Amino acid sequence: MNIQLIYNNTLNYLKMKTITPLKMVVILVMSMLSTKSISQNYDFTLIQNSDYSFTVAAVSQFDSGGFAPITQSYGFVLVLPDGVTITIDQVFPAGTSETITPIPGANVAGLDPSMADKDLFLITTDTSGGTLSAHGSGEVIPLVSITVNGTPTSGEIRLLENDSNLASHPAINGSLDAFMQVDITDDSMVNFTNEFNIISGTKSYSFDTLSTEEVEAQVLDVSLYPNPAQDEVFLRGNINALIGIEIYDINGKRMLSQIESFERIDVSQLEAAVYLLKLESNTGSITTIKLVKE
Repeated sequence: MNIQLIYNNTLNYLKMKTITPLKMVVILVMSMLSTKSISQNYDFTLIQNSDYSFTVAAVSQFDSGGFAPITQSYGFVLVLPDGVTITIDQVFPAGTSETITPIPGANVAGLDPSMADKDLFLITTDTSGGTLSAHGSGEVIPLVSITVNGTPTSGEIRLLENDSNLASHPAINGSLDAFMQVDITDDSMVNFTNEFNIISGTKSYSFDTLSTEEVEAQVLDVSLYPNPAQDEVFLRGNINALIGIEIYDINGKRMLSQIESFERIDVSQLEAAVYLLKLESNTGSITTIKLVKE
């Protein structure tokens, strides 16, 4: 930032206006603030790798240039249905050790009644000064990969937000807050500060959709292939009975709708993931088939 240039521009402005010295200082400070760069920190997000495999990742909100940020520790809380457990498969960066602290939902239901039928897992790490790769703004940086055990078919996996009823409760006193201690300044000094911003992007995934069996739509006498698919899928059988097709992601967002030409469905624009294909017949019945896009 060229402070002298800002100051000179301010003086030129004052020559044309009658402004007190105090207002001149305010103008100068506001000019400096207006040039401040976007905050340098990280969001957290949840990524589904496959049915019951997930990764908690950081999303950079700045460009680190050629500097590889140095980490000290990070942590977060995962919320799952009561009785469901997790296994940590991998932690990043290299050399990181983790601690899992299970918290029965019943123990905190007095602070947040919605936790009565859930279990929480506080995951904290010691990164031993490990470094993140130099990154650009918006880059996704994997932190912890986990597997959800027991193939649950109801409920969801969710990252607990710092402003949630539970985490923000005075009795918790910040002990369940997500955080990321990291040095992001390339100044030859190590200064760890909490650079966590918010949980953004995907915060949760529902297990309900994972219980859908991979079966043919026998009621309609319609079959789907190939499955898994890449660019397109085909329906064969009694497709004359269909009046509509919709494809949803596992969070319930409609990704595609088709009301004619049911023999072929173009899925080339969908990202690799698990989807639900809903078939509606002229009798009003709806049949759902799980579709895997590779």
